[in-house]
Amino acid sequence: MFQKYLKISVMSAAVMAANLQANTLLESINQTLATNPEILIRTIEADARMDEIRQAKSGYLPSLDLTAGIGYENSRNSTTIGAYNAGNAEHKDQHRTRRDASLIARQMLFDGFAVSSEVDRQKARQASAAQDICYAASNTALQVTQAYVNIIRQQSVVELMKANAEEHERLVKLIETQGRKGRSNDADVAQAQSRLVLAKANEISAESVLRDVKTQYQRLAGNLPEAYSVPAIPEQAPASLEAALTLGVEAHPVMKLATADVQAAEAQYEASKSAFMPRFEMEVGANWDTDANGGKDDTYNHVAKVNMTYNLYNGGGDKARRSQTSKLINEAMEVRNRARRQVEEEIRLAWVAIDYGAQRLRPLEEHVKQSDRSRGLYNKQFLMGSRTLMDLLDSQNEFTSARQSEINARYDLLFNRFRLLNSTGTLLQTMDASLPVENDCGLKVALTI
Repeated sequence: MFQKYLKISVMSAAVMAANLQANTLLESINQTLATNPEILIRTIEADARMDEIRQAKSGYLPSLDLTAGIGYENSRNSTTIGAYNAGNAEHKDQHRTRRDASLIARQMLFDGFAVSSEVDRQKARQASAAQDICYAASNTALQVTQAYVNIIRQQSVVELMKANAEEHERLVKLIETQGRKGRSNDADVAQAQSRLVLAKANEISAESVLRDVKTQYQRLAGNLPEAYSVPAIPEQAPASLEAALTLGVEAHPVMKLATADVQAAEAQYEASKSAFMPRFEMEVGANWDTDANGGKDDTYNHVAKVNMTYNLYNGGGDKARRSQTSKLINEAMEVRNRARRQVEEEIRLAWVAIDYGAQRLRPLEEHVKQSDRSRGLYNKQFLMGSRTLMDLLDSQNEFTSARQSEINARYDLLFNRFRLLNSTGTLLQTMDASLPVENDCGLKVALTI
């Protein structure tokens, strides 16, 4: 749980983390979690709700009120009439400079469990806010993971397109050499050069996409890594779909958040019952007056008593409030049911993506291997005159296409493994990520001051 105060300044954490240079995926995630505004906003909100708990607990403690006053008073009462000549109208009104003060202490003895219910409600709201941090942090970590993986993916595509352009340059030179030997014509040279121009255009497009994904990453993390490394495949993935579903229902922050909201609604309903019970309060106090009510000198009053307040009728408002809060419980429970369906749906989608992605990757790898072998054989056969230029260019395009499909499938599968962890609510714990403040996510604190 959040302590009385945040252990570090959110602003200081953001500044310190912004100066760090992340290289690995974990470093990128930790840097982003320390500086992301959405997480920092939720962190402040959760800490503010701790103050609301303290506000609710104040109802258990006594209150102490001091009042004091001084001013003009004109009095006509039995004291003033009896003390002076009753026949003299001038002396029936007494003018005084009144001074008074009182000190009253009140302690709640019984309030129909209103305070205890309000404390429970605020604790549940704070727990909900804490899980909202975990939910935002997990989703942000997944976004960073996707951006990081996309950079590595696109770097591989750029390297592939660069190699493809270089291979086309080699083919153009080969065709030109063959032309000088009379084994090809101008049409072959033009065709090869046309494919070369297209290959260079594809290389430029790939570099443009790389800059786009780097921009997306920079928006999330704040700055670009100096180097990138392919993230390791998570080893703590659920063994089966059923295990993943069970884990998601138990561990996902949105499920814990929804459960806390149900508890808050139940506490609110219990608090509404207090209106149908009497309230008992102890009062201890002292009053001091001087020149009050037409009299002279000082007067003192001391009181120690138990007060009871019991509302008998207020137009049906309390009954309507109790009915409303009971319906809010049902609403919160349905929200939790909806959250469960959404969590289960995301787990199933991620599981299917991993399952079929792994199956699809194997034939794609074989396709790359065979198309590369075919490309080599076509080169040899072209030099022997048994293959045309179009065969040679097509084999190169087929290899490039196969390799690009294999790259995309490989990194899609890698990202979907992280996606499955996020859908079960265990991404941050599996990666050993950190948050800059104490949290209920089962994570360590990244920075301390």
